[in-house]
Amino acid sequence: MTRALRIGLLRLTDSAPVVIARNHGLFARHDIAPEIVLSPSWSNIADGLAWKTLDAAVIFPPLAIMTALGRRGHAASLRPLCTLSRGGNTLVLRGTNPLATPWPAGAEGRQAFDRWQQSIGRRPRLAVVHMYSTHLLILRRFLGQIGVEMDSGIELVVMPPADMISALADRAIDGGCVGPSWGTEACLRGLGFLVGGSSTVMPFHLEKLLVISDRIADRADRVKAALRDAVAYCRAPDNRHALAQELAQPPEKGGLALPARATLATLDENTTPEPVTFVAKEATHPDFAWITQDMLDLGWIDEDERQILGV
Repeated sequence: MTRALRIGLLRLTDSAPVVIARNHGLFARHDIAPEIVLSPSWSNIADGLAWKTLDAAVIFPPLAIMTALGRRGHAASLRPLCTLSRGGNTLVLRGTNPLATPWPAGAEGRQAFDRWQQSIGRRPRLAVVHMYSTHLLILRRFLGQIGVEMDSGIELVVMPPADMISALADRAIDGGCVGPSWGTEACLRGLGFLVGGSSTVMPFHLEKLLVISDRIADRADRVKAALRDAVAYCRAPDNRHALAQELAQPPEKGGLALPARATLATLDENTTPEPVTFVAKEATHPDFAWITQDMLDLGWIDEDERQILGV
């Protein structure tokens, strides 16, 4: 009997295709026995891939690349199987928005930042979900658009996505860049306001993909087929309410304990300026180009490593 496929993921809206594929029998239809491993942080996901306690994971490209290169202790033989989502990251700050709208690039955005920082009374403390994340790259580009240096203009901290809600409420952080549905939840609860995100910095960028270990290469096509069916379900407008309710269920009932109202909002481009878009396709070289260029600029990788990766 083939052992269960251990798939790591976090409590995020864009983990939905894996959850749906399991709950709706789509993995079983393709003779895949899944075991979802709900991880508390992205570091746990990376370590699971590096130390072979996970067979696959929902992950963002920078961390997948750094894990494959051995930055988590062991080089991991990983392959990107398919994309799962695009966009959806939100930049949320606590307090009052000086503009009452998302911040534009240039002088007006910088003036808004300066006025907001004065209300904080110190250098802002902004959170990202991992150092090797698309969230950090989006935050860095956003700050660059308004003339703020990330290294000197803010204090950067790292925490899991769901923890940002309590951290904002406790004023332990002043904002951050986070994925769905947590940024939307912060706004709905009055803990922060939206200043930008994926759509204003890098529209429709590759956000989450499923990576698999070479150990399960023989099951790759069947996993991909199941996820394509699941993404089709997640994309259907008629399924939004049911999907949000399913993801709101606790893990023991097959869900991710996500906030239902915020999750529903992230599924509809007419409700939020930063919706998550489910897409099940192979990632292309242009999908990775801006990511690897930013990783080069930050010194995370060198040109030889980019050539070896082929991205």
